[in-house]
Amino acid sequence: MKWREALYKKHLDDGEEIIEIVHRHWFILKKKVWKATTFGILPPLIIFVFYPGFWPICLAWLVVGIIFYIFGFIDWYFDCLLLTNEGVIDVERKGIFDNASKKIEYHTIDGISFEVKGVLPTLLNYGHIIIDKMGSGIHINLYDAPNPAAVNKKIMDYQTEFVKEKMFSDHEALKGMLAEMIATHVKEKGGYSNIKKK
Repeated sequence: MKWREALYKKHLDDGEEIIEIVHRHWFILKKKVWKATTFGILPPLIIFVFYPGFWPICLAWLVVGIIFYIFGFIDWYFDCLLLTNEGVIDVERKGIFDNASKKIEYHTIDGISFEVKGVLPTLLNYGHIIIDKMGSGIHINLYDAPNPAAVNKKIMDYQTEFVKEKMFSDHEALKGMLAEMIATHVKEKGGYSNIKKK
């Protein structure tokens, strides 16, 4: 099992595999961890350089800063879209121990749209992706996704491929059912020549 399937295992169905993970833009990660870096990691290091005698306080301060940094990273990392072989899963983290997911299978996607709004998002090329589920009013979204136009195209490509494969497998299953029905009919009633004689 790949490490990413292990991390997101509880959001996947049996046999479902992750093709790609779309995280929020790296700039959002910087926004999430800047306080921990600015107030929790840098000050104790600077104080330790000038006043090494305060090392116990600096160490405790640094540990707290690193913990907040890790919490910010986890919050960013687990707020993503999983593009799988079956559909799109929106994983949302609302704290360390609170996460949820919604899934839309490729064959039930009604529409995909994206929006890049503002100067900074335009310059750094990030925006919102919205995916609507057919006939349900349910939608999933990823805010601040990097290169939303490319992600939009990838999802549409995966959807097209999935629908083609599903149609082919449904066609093969239908052929198999028809062949089985004909074989059963021939076994019970005889062949075409027996039908003509009656």
